[in-house]
Amino acid sequence: MKSAEKKTTLSPAFIKEMKEKLLSRKEKLEKQLLSFAKPDPKQKDNFNSNFPEFGDKEDENAAEVAVFEGNLSMEENLEQSMEMINRAIQKIEKGTYGICEKCGSIINEERLKIMPTATKCAPSQGCIIKESNSLK
Repeated sequence: MKSAEKKTTLSPAFIKEMKEKLLSRKEKLEKQLLSFAKPDPKQKDNFNSNFPEFGDKEDENAAEVAVFEGNLSMEENLEQSMEMINRAIQKIEKGTYGICEKCGSIINEERLKIMPTATKCAPSQGCIIKESNSLK
């Protein structure tokens, strides 16, 4: 059974707690991104790293490139995290939050507390283990 067909059985209080946690994390990610990038006006939740200006000397230009490359990598990681958070929030709004995308079981609350963006059961629940064993 696909997760979109099934509604969550997690308590409304738990879902509210997770949504607040997700929104708080999203706000922190946005602040981090805004410290070195500008929002892309054409694409929601996408940012463009600013190119640093240290000066015109060769060593300053090399430092600018090095910092910019680091910022691009960090931008990509933060944007991926934000995308996962947005997916989790969408699932909350659809009523499908906490349902494993592989087997349709409810993801353990402890797993969701640790990783609110989880989309699959923990190995201890059996879903991921079954999948990885079938690949051998």
